[in-house]
Amino acid sequence: MKFRLQQVGSVGLAIAVMLTIGSCSSSKVSQCVEMIKVVNQTKIDTKNTTKSGTDGSVATLEKTAEIFAKAAKDLEAVKIDDEKLKTYQNKFVTMFRGATEVNKQIIEGIKAKKLTKVHEGIQKYENIVIPEDALNTGLTQYCQAPEK
Repeated sequence: MKFRLQQVGSVGLAIAVMLTIGSCSSSKVSQCVEMIKVVNQTKIDTKNTTKSGTDGSVATLEKTAEIFAKAAKDLEAVKIDDEKLKTYQNKFVTMFRGATEVNKQIIEGIKAKKLTKVHEGIQKYENIVIPEDALNTGLTQYCQAPEK
């Protein structure tokens, strides 16, 4: 199973550019940076754990579920005052929680040797991560945009 979380690296570069330009207030910048740190770390941890999506073993799926659960918890802990950033935060948390639960479902299916449950889990996972690219792009664009 290939894990998506691939587009987040560009978000870090975008934030570096944003900080250089200084187009946003400190509060928005710091909130963006904190959110992106969590998302980027999740990408790194997932990529390393899954060997870039090539390892779908039960142990790897268990570790990936832990990574997604930690990401949801860490993202929730980020104090966000900006309403639009709160929306992104909630969407990422929902995605990470969903990915956690689906990974658990896939693990149960594998352990019980229920191929149907595994296939259903994979389909659910794919649906859960569909908005990932749009979330990353939207977050990057919003964080780069000057305050209005």
